[in-house]
Amino acid sequence: MRVITCLAASLFLQSAAFAQLAPETVGTTTMPDPGTNWFIAKTSNGAYVWDAESGEMHGLLSLSRQTTTVAPYAPRGEFYAPESYYSRGVHGDRSDIVTVYDFENLAPIAEIDIPEKLAVLSIEGHLGLSNNGRFLGVFNMTPAQSITVVDVQNRAFVGEISTPGCAMILPVADRDFLMICGDGTLQLIRLDANGNEADRTRSNVFFSVQEDPVYDWPKRTRDGWLMISHAGKAYDVTIDGDDIDISEPWSIVTEEDAEEQWLHGRRQLRTTHRTRNAGGQRHGDAGVGAETDRRRRGRRSARLRRDQNESRSHDRGSGPRRRPVRGLLIDARPASD
Repeated sequence: MRVITCLAASLFLQSAAFAQLAPETVGTTTMPDPGTNWFIAKTSNGAYVWDAESGEMHGLLSLSRQTTTVAPYAPRGEFYAPESYYSRGVHGDRSDIVTVYDFENLAPIAEIDIPEKLAVLSIEGHLGLSNNGRFLGVFNMTPAQSITVVDVQNRAFVGEISTPGCAMILPVADRDFLMICGDGTLQLIRLDANGNEADRTRSNVFFSVQEDPVYDWPKRTRDGWLMISHAGKAYDVTIDGDDIDISEPWSIVTEEDAEEQWLHGRRQLRTTHRTRNAGGQRHGDAGVGAETDRRRRGRRSARLRRDQNESRSHDRGSGPRRRPVRGLLIDARPASD
């Protein structure tokens, strides 16, 4: 009897304690307006929205694991994400869509069906939003290569453009795209007002895939794109009407660094700034293609100024290798800034 009395008292006290806890509520919050230093870090768990200035994480876009990357468009306050799903999780009927998320709540607000051909590789250049913000290009590989064009402004699938031997989607002009091709050229795809292919142009051969290929991580510049080869040759690419203008190569490696065989490496190897500074990381004592060798010792970061063709380097020693975060700026300011 004494044991039962003690047990009852214990249960009574526990019930009283739980009764004093306020119940949790589930709700939503509104995102603040994106700042100029906000960016998206895409991972296998989704896309995290960060403020690089404060170091705060403001939200998470819940994406499929087959999402390549995300394209933000500030004027409409929207993100565009190509996604692929299977009816049984990892098998079953496949459906590919472009999901439209809003800035305010990071919530899906529209879905656009696209062909089940999405190249599910986490490569930034496999997704390109035209500079007028209307047409989204999604790279396909089945293994045939093509581009799916989506009118994200009117929420409609436009069509598919066959692009054999060429990959990447690099927006130029108002609604056109450049692509890097396996024969050492660039291809310009021009779209008409409805998003259909109007014409295409090929450049002259400017690199050798066998001897010194360019990386498939080109970066935007003020008026085009910057491409860097495995041996450290940089090419400025712009378009003029139907013409593809490719500059003479300039070296990002000093004579001293070249003698020591410093070359670019790593997956996300460079970035550019509106002041025409470029930055990246290089590996020492390496040959072409050695960026995949994780056992190399030294590491060096370089800051390069294109208009003076100078390079300033800083040795960082033999510390542990760190994989840089793949990020996309949310609010890119106009080139005139």
